[in-house]
Amino acid sequence: MNTQLLIILTLISSLLFSEPLADKIEGGDIEHISLIIYEDLINEFFSNMGKIKNKEKNYEWALKKPRIRIQDGKAIFKAEIQVKNSLLSVSKDVIGKVDVAYDKNENLIIVSVVEADVIVDIAGYDIGKIDIGKHFKKSLKLNGPQAVSEYVEFPLPNGDTRKVDIEVVSYSLDLIDGAIKVSTSLGFTSETIPKK
Repeated sequence: MNTQLLIILTLISSLLFSEPLADKIEGGDIEHISLIIYEDLINEFFSNMGKIKNKEKNYEWALKKPRIRIQDGKAIFKAEIQVKNSLLSVSKDVIGKVDVAYDKNENLIIVSVVEADVIVDIAGYDIGKIDIGKHFKKSLKLNGPQAVSEYVEFPLPNGDTRKVDIEVVSYSLDLIDGAIKVSTSLGFTSETIPKK
């Protein structure tokens, strides 16, 4: 983290003490800042959600070990569900779909369980479909990679002030094995504020 801060400050300093050819410098394909969120963090969150269970007409169910698995460029929701009635109890695996997105304007990484249905039968009797996904309606929102700040002001030797605005000009979101990686490329706009 300190290395990234040093690189950004060095870049900003070089902008301040040289006259730019244009007012805007864009990062293009360069990854200035990257953030990796490991699936273990999301799974710790799930394990602290408390019990997820419900009682239906003829049976009750409880969700066990909800977790996310990130592999081969996709995120999958996994869990076990135990369904029981007065006579029998059965456990089944649950596999669901997870969407992962990055909101550039809000700088948020959004993880949403969008589908996790399981069809349950007890002793060959189909008791129906349980929509586990609806119990995860609220998306998990995590802060994305942060720049130093939205802008930085530096005093110049002649008494003027140079203001450098910092913005995300492009980003990439990759699902790598066991993690979500978000990288941003920054753009800088500078202006000189005359001495008062």
